[in-house]
Amino acid sequence: MANSIAVRLDALNNLSDALSSVITIVGTKLAGKFPDKEHPYGYGRIEYITSVVIAVIVLLAGLASLKESVEKIWEPAELNYTWISVLIIVVGIAGKMFLGKYVSRRGEELHSQLLIASGADAGFDAMISVATLISALLSMFMGWNLEGILGAVISLVIIKAGGEILKETLDSIIGTRVESELAHKVKSRITAIGGVKGAYDLVLHNYGPEDRIGSVHIEVDDRMTAREIQILTRKILFIIQE
Repeated sequence: MANSIAVRLDALNNLSDALSSVITIVGTKLAGKFPDKEHPYGYGRIEYITSVVIAVIVLLAGLASLKESVEKIWEPAELNYTWISVLIIVVGIAGKMFLGKYVSRRGEELHSQLLIASGADAGFDAMISVATLISALLSMFMGWNLEGILGAVISLVIIKAGGEILKETLDSIIGTRVESELAHKVKSRITAIGGVKGAYDLVLHNYGPEDRIGSVHIEVDDRMTAREIQILTRKILFIIQE
């Protein structure tokens, strides 16, 4: 109604977030399937596939938006902002701020980094909408048309978000070094067990964001019997899996 590319791109950003959430929900459900004969390590890596799909969608949306925004910089369109348009933008800002705080709080309660990140993203989207509101007010009162520039900025933000999602996902698929904090925690728990003199060469493989399978070499007294080592091994497995 306002003939504003900034508002349209803000909406596109929100729609891509909603689509990403739907894909994430579906991917999480599929990834939660129990291991079977054909897939003994489970389906956790499906989440990586869904993340790549999300990243591609976001990147394509950002590139298309950037192209349209640049065109609007050279050939600005006549804007038609009204107080109804402004009110809708304000309601959108309030909704995003509420959503961001709620999701972040739930993420902290559930210790979910995914929810915490989603809450932060919603808060950042609210800031983008604030910029859109400022652009609308400048257009109404000063006659300034900053739509193309603002649209380009929003597009770059969308592209950056898609690139970060894609990079993080590809890193997980390719395989990255075990985080030093996690490695230290695992080795500390192992060496705290009676009979273990040292833990070395820890290797972990991802089979989903929450599932890791790996191995570690342990040092024991060379006088231990095979039965004693077996009992110790089972004890280590039990403690690590807690």
